[in-house]
Amino acid sequence: MSELFYKIISPDRQWYWFPVFWFFRFISFFYLLGHHFRLWAYRWGIFPRRGLNCRVISVGNLTLGGTGKTPFVMMIAETLRGNGFKPAILTRGYGGKSKKSVNVVCDGKEILLSPEWVGDEAVMMAEKLKNVPILTGADRFQTGRYALKNYEIDTLILDDGFQHLALHRDLDILLCDHQRPLGNNYLFPAGELREPARETRRADMVCFTRYSGGPVKFSPKYLGLIPQIKTHLRLDSIINMENGDVCDAEVLKGQPVIAFCGIAKPEGFRQILQDVQAQLKVFKAFPDHHEYSLNDVKELESIASQEGVKYILVSEKDAVKLKGMKFSLPFFKVVIDLEILEGREIFNKKITATTSRRGN
Repeated sequence: MSELFYKIISPDRQWYWFPVFWFFRFISFFYLLGHHFRLWAYRWGIFPRRGLNCRVISVGNLTLGGTGKTPFVMMIAETLRGNGFKPAILTRGYGGKSKKSVNVVCDGKEILLSPEWVGDEAVMMAEKLKNVPILTGADRFQTGRYALKNYEIDTLILDDGFQHLALHRDLDILLCDHQRPLGNNYLFPAGELREPARETRRADMVCFTRYSGGPVKFSPKYLGLIPQIKTHLRLDSIINMENGDVCDAEVLKGQPVIAFCGIAKPEGFRQILQDVQAQLKVFKAFPDHHEYSLNDVKELESIASQEGVKYILVSEKDAVKLKGMKFSLPFFKVVIDLEILEGREIFNKKITATTSRRGN
């Protein structure tokens, strides 16, 4: 369904998709009306906004997925820990089966739940941030209150929280893809925008992710004087999933590899591999949050044998769902590092500020 959706909204859509696209444009008008009513209801107190007795940092986007929120959230958590703060992360747990209102993925010491129940992103963060409590649940006020009651924390980080207006936040960070900051510039379902571009003005800081140089394709009238930073993802290392051996990214230079992932924007993962000059023999993109089977693994191993490649590469997000599977060939988890190319001082100042709104 996702593949079909992007075919319909693409500027290069086939002629027979135009009637569907214009129908989506019609529906998006009512989506916009609903959006305005929601904002109005929160502004005038018809829908209540609650606060928590700690500092709240929100990370989100205007478009449908794929802007790099997860590595950015982890960078915030690491920055806070490095400056003496005690953060916890609240996320929805997309792709997980759990129906509980509060799920403790990590208590700050050990991982307690699997990707099957709380989603791959939450478990991936828990593996990399073992000293940070991570909780999932639809109601961030409820999960936040649970975290404050049960763990010694002073800051909550909302993953994908820009549209979660029910909870007060002290810092709203908006992420935009440098190449396509507004997607195809249309509101859902005719496009990738969750909200109109003018809602950028609610942000306290805007980050342009996957920055590759050159101008930002974003109207200055929406950005105004909002502080901006620019980030880039790079391949740091690869880890053998069977024995845990770590190899530097340099080992991939000029090497034939096959790679696969099940993420929102797989072309970003492909570009990271190309940046280190790996020779991509085969690149397979599964649907976002794909549940891997033994048949998937055997198919990838068969392709690797036919191509004679040494490395089968998988994203960190997908690697958490392959744990426990038996491989006949070595699979390597690709470790990605997020770099701030411009605005490091702005980022540090905003993230480590100590002021907060006090709630109930």
